[in-house]
Amino acid sequence: MKKTKGIRKADDLIIIRSIWWRQSALTLFLLVAALVFAFIDYVGPIISWACTILFGLTFILSLFDQVFVWSRLRIDEDGYDLRTCLKRQRYRHEEIESFTSQIYLNRELIILKLRQPAVEKFNLKDPEIPFPCAFGRPVEDVLTQLRKSLDKTPRKININKLHS
Repeated sequence: MKKTKGIRKADDLIIIRSIWWRQSALTLFLLVAALVFAFIDYVGPIISWACTILFGLTFILSLFDQVFVWSRLRIDEDGYDLRTCLKRQRYRHEEIESFTSQIYLNRELIILKLRQPAVEKFNLKDPEIPFPCAFGRPVEDVLTQLRKSLDKTPRKININKLHS
């Protein structure tokens, strides 16, 4: 298995995940925030307990995400599987026309452009979908990897397969 700039590569499998030090810093911040609210008393016991529980649960979720790699982009022969804490997007190679980027809120965002049969299959109005999969990495590096891994072999889009 070859490793290039935090992107794991096997034969036909690529996994892009968060940068470990950024994820660790977020997890540590959430733990410190939970501890601060656990010992603070001038905001009132209800607010203190609510914030302690909120930051504590978020800390645990962030720690589990870091340990078990819940949030990641997996690229294989079937297509692209983007999994985040709240959502999962799966697209097959034959459903994707291209990857582009655009500036959104002064940050570069990766855009996935679907082919017309896939737009009809998923009942979408616009063929362009935001694809937030950089995980703290430079967008240009991830975009290059996405474009390079897109299999352009002509295949028919299966209308009966469900999108999740």
